Amino acid sequence: QGVKMPQDRKTPAQAEAEGIETVDIEWRGHTFTVPSDADDWTVEAMMAFESGLNAHGLQAILEADQWADLMSMKPRKRDLMDLFDTMAKTLGLDGSGN
Repeated sequence: QGVKMPQDRKTPAQAEAEGIETVDIEWRGHTFTVPSDADDWTVEAMMAFESGLNAHGLQAILEADQWADLMSMKPRKRDLMDLFDTMAKTLGLDGSGN
């Protein structure tokens, strides 16, 4: 059996109480709320993204109900890449590390 990592996800109310600002990502008729600053993403998300495990990273920054909503769409890899592109544009991220 694998080692279970503690869940460090925060509900939007918890994030707001801690002063973590969020942004809504509008994508294909759905709204996903994520921390607006990558410095507020969980370590779990950061490690997943750094390891190239983008789907796991996305799961780590989304609320459980948002992830379930996304999975109900039966997304393909190309869909997740489109969602990542939309998130990057919304968050003002670009390929230069900004």
